[in-house]
Amino acid sequence: MRARKDRRGRPERIFLALAAGLAAAACAGETVGPAAYSFEQCRRVALIDPHSGAAVRGAEDLAFDPVRGRLFVSAYDRRAAERAARKRAFAIPEGGIYVVPLAALDDPSTDRVVAERLIGPGEAAGGVRPHGIAYDADSRELVFINRAYQRINHIWRLQPRIERVGDDGTVFMGVGREAPCSANDVLIGPEGVLTSFDRAACGLQALPEDLFALRRSGLAGADGARLFEGAAFANGLARARDGALVLAATRERAVLALEKDTGGYALAHRLALPGGPDNLTRAADGGIVAAVHPSLIKLALHRKLGLGAAPSRVVKTDAGLESLEILYDDPKGARFSAATVAIEAQGVLIMGSATDAGLMVCRKAD
Repeated sequence: MRARKDRRGRPERIFLALAAGLAAAACAGETVGPAAYSFEQCRRVALIDPHSGAAVRGAEDLAFDPVRGRLFVSAYDRRAAERAARKRAFAIPEGGIYVVPLAALDDPSTDRVVAERLIGPGEAAGGVRPHGIAYDADSRELVFINRAYQRINHIWRLQPRIERVGDDGTVFMGVGREAPCSANDVLIGPEGVLTSFDRAACGLQALPEDLFALRRSGLAGADGARLFEGAAFANGLARARDGALVLAATRERAVLALEKDTGGYALAHRLALPGGPDNLTRAADGGIVAAVHPSLIKLALHRKLGLGAAPSRVVKTDAGLESLEILYDDPKGARFSAATVAIEAQGVLIMGSATDAGLMVCRKAD
């Protein structure tokens, strides 16, 4: 029998080989202080798609509407989409943006919630696979990075786009635009839509960045111009209470406070974290909540190969990005694997994951 050909791209094969070798020699994770939310205060809540009846997997990012008490969920099964693209399937699985009342998630008697679909399959060019999202309560619209695919010469090509959708589900057609090939997160502000890009290049050209954690990624403006290029794997974006931009630098295990500089932004302050930060959100008290990955090696093996679970940890900085506290810590990922985003609102901590199903919902004892 002929051996099955490995259809993974060369950069991915090299990366996975290195990750596997490093994982074998990895030491135990660091010890952190007690978490504000214990396992006993947390429960998993399944999100059910109202059209298919299926459980939603891959809640990569979250956004909160404090005025109406709603949570927006950006979700798609990334592993399934990447596998279909690699195998040159006829179609690539899609996902959606969902909205669910916070009160429904906070109900302790509920372990599953039917989530309203705001935008779903077939409603955007190249398919709906939302990644980073941001919500603007003033304009009542969401901006999101859509990981669209186009079939070129029988090969699926990932072509990220920035799309807008009203919080009533109205898609703003004709305003979408191409995003950087490595677009990761978005933020709405006075300067328009800002986008983080986790690599300065894509494909083989990105290999040196991956291997040596080079600080070449960063922030792009509304017109696509690069405004900051000094982070190692720029990821989540948030706005500090004083208006400063906060950027997650995953490979640096830190968050970076950026200030405006001539023609762009410059590093103003850096706060080290007990893990590589993914998505960022701002809490009501001005603190920045970050889902962090204690082991990027375990995350890579889990995310790319589906091997084992990956740890989940959530931290929160103070408003000035000077200190932090541990909100949640699952060092084995046994209860919720590879959390990529967390929101703390109205006394509730909610976590999503790019690989796990549903949401983890925690509330402190009264």
